[in-house]
Amino acid sequence: MRVRKQIFRALKKKPMTFWELINFQDSHIAEFTKTLKELMEEGTIEYKDHKFYLSKDVPLRAKEPVLCPICGIGVKLQGFFLEVFKQFVEDTKDRPLPKSDYDQGFVRPEDTISRVAFMYERGDLEDQEIFILGDDDLLSVAIGLTGMAKRVTVVEIDQRIVNFIRNFCERKGINWIVVREYNALKELPPEEKGKYDVFITDPVETSKGLKLFVGRCIEALKGKGSVGYMGLTHREASLNKWWEFERFLIEAGFVITDILRDFSVYPERENMWEEFYKTYELMKWLPLSIPDTDWYKSSFIRFEAVTEPKLPEFDPPRSPKELYLDEEAWATPKTPRTMEENL
Repeated sequence: MRVRKQIFRALKKKPMTFWELINFQDSHIAEFTKTLKELMEEGTIEYKDHKFYLSKDVPLRAKEPVLCPICGIGVKLQGFFLEVFKQFVEDTKDRPLPKSDYDQGFVRPEDTISRVAFMYERGDLEDQEIFILGDDDLLSVAIGLTGMAKRVTVVEIDQRIVNFIRNFCERKGINWIVVREYNALKELPPEEKGKYDVFITDPVETSKGLKLFVGRCIEALKGKGSVGYMGLTHREASLNKWWEFERFLIEAGFVITDILRDFSVYPERENMWEEFYKTYELMKWLPLSIPDTDWYKSSFIRFEAVTEPKLPEFDPPRSPKELYLDEEAWATPKTPRTMEENL
């Protein structure tokens, strides 16, 4: 289904040869060719003079430009997504600031919109049912401004963020975004399981936290072909932790399709988290000043289910301390809550 949509929106922009069109979709040659044959047999597209054309109108907008025009790999905000970015900045200027009790922090507004644009490029935005676990970045607001998703559900522990998103939706008349207060240490509600095409999360980066957050999200996915997105750093996640987590994903039935290194930056000035540094493990080791540059960065990872997703067995965290803190959590606030040893 994703490939069909990618073909439709590309041809809605202009007729293309096989060799042009193959660059606008994600499948391998055999699947792509078979999909073209199916669409021609259905009468949705036609092939003449060595080009493919749409035979019927489709309920998708023509392909928006997303990739950098110079390198053709990175994301450049332009056209439609540039306008979304401008509106996002305006609509989030009074956003809640990070709270140390939840180890919060948000990425730059341009990075949030770049994530949405990349999801669009991969065919994971239009007409999709999307699940978001934790929304410090207000990704749901950005998706809401595009008007492209079919449905979005946000589960979030911080009531301030819950209220902010609800107020945004009320102002904009958006009824297809639902936000609920939820603690990931609790079981995912049964009504959320197996209902979504795509999930996005920025998990806690302890070994147990990674598996817990992504595990909850895996439970929310529909099945084969479903997609997950997540942010993961090299600041508090060693390569051994990455390796262990990649094994978890493979066992769950996923293949990693994209890793965009340092795709998202956490801005020091806007997050206003100077107080957080007082309790960082890092600050015990060196007499450091407060940062004068943005140094905490996250890679953006996409993975896709090649089989029916299944949640591997793992040892879940049983307290906030096990969730938030491990031997690599050197830039995580230590507060009475994050040090709590009981659920």
